[in-house]
Amino acid sequence: MPGRILVADDNQSLVEVLQMDFELRGHKVFTAFDGEEAEAAVKEHQPELIILDVMMPKKNGYTVCRDLKRDPELARIPVVLLTAKNTRDDISWGYDCGADAYVTKPYESRELTDLVERLLKESKEGKRSVAWTGLHDASVVEKETLLRLDAGGECVLISLDFDEEERSVFEQKYGTAKMRDLIHTLAWKLHNAFQEISPTIMLGQYANDTFLLLVHPTEEERATNAAGHIFKEIIIPAYDTKDLSRNGIERVDPITGNKDVVPILSLKFNRKEI
Repeated sequence: MPGRILVADDNQSLVEVLQMDFELRGHKVFTAFDGEEAEAAVKEHQPELIILDVMMPKKNGYTVCRDLKRDPELARIPVVLLTAKNTRDDISWGYDCGADAYVTKPYESRELTDLVERLLKESKEGKRSVAWTGLHDASVVEKETLLRLDAGGECVLISLDFDEEERSVFEQKYGTAKMRDLIHTLAWKLHNAFQEISPTIMLGQYANDTFLLLVHPTEEERATNAAGHIFKEIIIPAYDTKDLSRNGIERVDPITGNKDVVPILSLKFNRKEI
């Protein structure tokens, strides 16, 4: 399935090899040799898949990947990190930045091309994420729910919602960028935790950042307990010590001068009708 591919690496020889390989398979290939060139090329050419080196001049691949996944218009593009950085922490950080796949050098040419073909196919068939975090769009989870029910299976849909007032006050004090980082980290930690519980669990996301969880009834309690534990681990370090000591952010009414405390951001679990 031919597609438009961006290859970004500061190793010109490797870029030329990859360009030749993919063009022989019918793809249109664009190239970049540092992180800033890569981001500019994405905006100019709108590739359908991106292959990024991590150790590049001006802007490393982790940062480029994270920036792309924060942009709602670009987050749906699959990103493959292709790098010599091969420790467990390196790989975990790559996925935390939103990478769809992590391939270490030296790599098997056939395995890389097969991976790229699969990601392109899934993307074009609507089987991959359209959410800025890289998770499934919630509509994909909803469709899968109906398919499982039609097949006679049992499943539960659960929404994971942020309290609107708590989120608004958090963003006012700490900024929307910090909130987006928190959501992005939460998305991928939840995804990884749920996959350890069961590969049949699906996690999606609505445009308003509400998460949607599809789970078998027997796994519901374990999944929600894991989600609550992960959220607590992430949210506590996001607040300063003063806010933690009073369990929230102090707010002053500009008209009356009255003070109140808006609690620390919470995540609510609600079953959805199917």
